[in-house]
Amino acid sequence: MIRRLQMMSYPKKKQLYGFLFVLPWVLGFVLFFAKPLLVSLRYSFQNLELTPNGLKGSFIGWDNYNYAVFKDPAFIRQAADSFVNILYGVPLILIYSLFVSVLLKNKFRGRGIMRAISFLPVIIASGVLMQILKEDVFSQGMRGGVESVYLFGGAGINNVLIELGFGPKMIEIVSNVIARIFDLTWRSGVQVLLFLAGLHAIPGYLYEASSIEGARPWEQFWKITLPMLTPMMLLNTVYTIIDTFTDYGNGVILMIYNTAFSQVRFGYSSALAWLYCLAIALFLGLAYLLLKKRIVYLQD
Repeated sequence: MIRRLQMMSYPKKKQLYGFLFVLPWVLGFVLFFAKPLLVSLRYSFQNLELTPNGLKGSFIGWDNYNYAVFKDPAFIRQAADSFVNILYGVPLILIYSLFVSVLLKNKFRGRGIMRAISFLPVIIASGVLMQILKEDVFSQGMRGGVESVYLFGGAGINNVLIELGFGPKMIEIVSNVIARIFDLTWRSGVQVLLFLAGLHAIPGYLYEASSIEGARPWEQFWKITLPMLTPMMLLNTVYTIIDTFTDYGNGVILMIYNTAFSQVRFGYSSALAWLYCLAIALFLGLAYLLLKKRIVYLQD
């Protein structure tokens, strides 16, 4: 076996290593997710009722899907809001994460700590925690905003801005900017890590050759850095779209959850989930078709 591995060509070895890398996920999917996925697909064509003996379903065909698409205005509205948020949310996250990764690539004192901090939200934060922090600290949400937090009770952000002489409109603008920066920071940890990996994978001789030709750093960024990062940009785009669509605070996700566990309509909830999954797949396919011709790969 070892001898056969040694005789393999380099491209074949890369394919084998890639397969071994994704093998744990494939096994996990087959063992733990495949059966529930198929069960939810079967539920989506049924009208399920909760009985003392468990769920009892009757086949109703495409009725759940027809109702969701043609008769349920709440689902259409929530889905449209999700797609509109994607159109401006994904570019903002990508630009912000690219900017941070370029800054963290350069050598400076404390770079390791800053890199750890940039990825820390991915480790410690959940969608619920992020929503609580945004509402409690940076907004006037249903929990009372900064005034409801003891740490910020005496000098909340709004109070500080008022003391500095800002007007109500300016205070609102600054608060929104702070909330947006906070949101972007908590959503861009994985993207920053991937962009950093892509930046370090760019050969240094490209920059050396361009410097000899008289290229400035700004020109190197547009002619070398950005084109060589396009594979990571595609990966980050796919990841960010999926992450945004499946965020806990997403209206469609909450609607699917409430339909199943609050209204006890498991069949209709399954149909909503499959429709939403299909919409995400179509959106990802469209994004891939738009970006694939602009991807630059470094030839070995």
